[in-house]
Formats: sequence, C-alpha cells, structure tokens
Amino acid sequence: MADDERETPQEIEKAPEGARVAQLTPEQQEELRKSLAQVQQFLSRTAASLSVNSEALVAVARAQQVVAESVAAPLLSAQSAMQKQLSTIINSDLFKTRALLQANLNGIAEQLIKNVDFRIGGMATGALSNFAGQYADFLANVQASLVKVEFSFYPPNLREIKNLKFEQVESVVMVDGIPLYGIPRASTAEELIIADSASKRRMLLEQHWKSISEDCRELVAACTAEFTAPYVPFVVAALDALDAGHAEAAQALASSLIDALVGVRFGDDRKNYTPDRSGKRTTEAYDDLEIHEFIAFAPLWQAYQQFFVEKGDAVPETYSRHATAHTVSPRQYNRCNAMQALMFACSMLSYLDFERSQIRAA
Repeated sequence: MADDERETPQEIEKAPEGARVAQLTPEQQEELRKSLAQVQQFLSRTAASLSVNSEALVAVARAQQVVAESVAAPLLSAQSAMQKQLSTIINSDLFKTRALLQANLNGIAEQLIKNVDFRIGGMATGALSNFAGQYADFLANVQASLVKVEFSFYPPNLREIKNLKFEQVESVVMVDGIPLYGIPRASTAEELIIADSASKRRMLLEQHWKSISEDCRELVAACTAEFTAPYVPFVVAALDALDAGHAEAAQALASSLIDALVGVRFGDDRKNYTPDRSGKRTTEAYDDLEIHEFIAFAPLWQAYQQFFVEKGDAVPETYSRHATAHTVSPRQYNRCNAMQALMFACSMLSYLDFERSQIRAA
C-alpha cells in the first residue's frame, strides 16, 4: 500500500473491530492464543480440585475466551507493554500457588487495567477500552462461578486450618516427607504444619502415634474401589503390627506397600519423581500434578533419597525406603519411621481409591 493510501488514525478508529483483528500477523495471533490457553488451562486444572461438578466454571472460561480474542487482539500489535504485563501476570505467583482465590482474581483485574495507556497513535480505540471492561466481566463471572461451588483446595483434614498457606503444606510433604493427604486429623495436622523444624515434627509423630494409627485405619476403611481392595488387608496388618509394638515389622510391610503403589501409579515414570544417582534430578515433575495429587505423592521425594550400603553411606535417621529395604539398623527401624511409612502408604492408597472411583464414575 502506498504512503498516501495508508489508513489515517481516524480511519483506524472507525474501522470495524474485525478488520483491526485481521491485521495481526499469524505469529501474533498464535501468541495471543497461547496466552489465553494458559489462562483456560489454569482454570481447568483448578476446576479439577473442586469437590463438586465444576463444568460451569470451565464453560465460563471457554465462552469468555472468544470474547477476549476479539477485543484483546489489538494489544499484541499496538501495546507491547500490555502484552508483557499479561505474560507476567499469567506466569506470576498468583498462578504458581495453585490457588485461584477471589482475592487473587481481584488482584489480577486491577493489574490488567492499572497504568495501561489505551491509545494508538494518540487516538483512543474502542477495542482497547472495551478490553478492560470485557476482561473485568470475565473475572467477575469466574468469581460468581466459584461462589456457586464448594471449593476444596485442600483435602478434608486440612480445610479447618485457618490461614493455611500452600507453601506450609509443601514444606511438610515435600521437604520433610511427612504425609498430609487425608491424615492425620486436623488438630494433629495443624501441629505438624506450624512446627518450626523437622525434628519437632518427628517428635509430634511419636507423641500422636496412637491417634495417627486410628486415623490411618479410618482412612483405609473408606477405600472401596475394586483396585484398592487387595491392598487394604496389608495396610491393616501393618497397623496391627505397629499397635502391637512391632514397629520394625510395620515399617518393612509399609515400605513394600509404598513400593508397590508407586510402581502401579507411575510405572516407568517413577524415575521422574525420585532422586537419581547423580543428584541432579529436580522436583520439576511434581509441578504438573494437581493439588490433591501433589499432596498425596510429594513425600515420595524424601522417601526415595539415594542410599547405597556398598558406598558406605551412613544409615539415615529419617524414613528411607531404600535404607529400610537394604539395611537393618535401629537408626532406620523405629516407631517414628514406621509411622511415617504407614501414613504414606495410607494416603497414597486413599488418593488412588478416589482417583479410580472418579474414573469409574466417568
């Protein structure tokens, strides 16, 4: 198009909205789709953590995506700062915490509209102004949908704990390897979470071992899926051994159960969730797990820390599946470690029971 044939800012202002969208390059359109897909994917994953059917929430996201594509498209070509801002928000800690709370949604809405210059070449455009309103409506619709459903971000035993942050849960289950999915009861779980060291948490396991054993029995008794049925008697046998004072036998059987359940659940992919011999493997694979799934399986990372008798490795005092299987020592075999192993076996079995029942229901 010759210079004298180019559209003036006034003509751009009057151009149909669809015409402005069509001016995007294929690369820009693809970038927009990817950004919007990230938002939709997050909403869909969050919906998987709701305790009731949340199709309405996902439907809102899909419906509003169409609107967002039409009104937000000019941003990619005309507002690079806004594009960068969108990318920052989508990848911010608000999304990485795995929680889509109303307060976070309000914060996202404010950031989207804050300090944005809705002008192109000095001329305000209807599409850009419309974007702010449409996106605010989108967030409002999501908020309304969340109000209509029971939001079960945490397992039932953790929901009564006030002001609970996911980072606190992650520290207990991933760093210390102490299970929190379904067990123990809320009061004990809260004590474990607010304890300021791993040694204090281990002391709490010793202190509450009887009630935790009761919690484990109650949890596995609720497992009714055909898949989990063969494992339940062995969990009960391990609990019986613990209650009878045979912690070593309980720990050995619980460790065998853990290994069996991990193999069934992850197969060859189990190597992605356990440390390797070089010590270079990270916990990155856990980032793809949904909230309940993460809480149920995160203790795997500590339970499977490398241990080699032939290398002269010191026997660990904390629970270790490898040390339990490959050495005999009071440093490893004790009631605290037996309790930790049993908690992990029970919590995994409970999650797998839930997972299989969902598959059957579908």
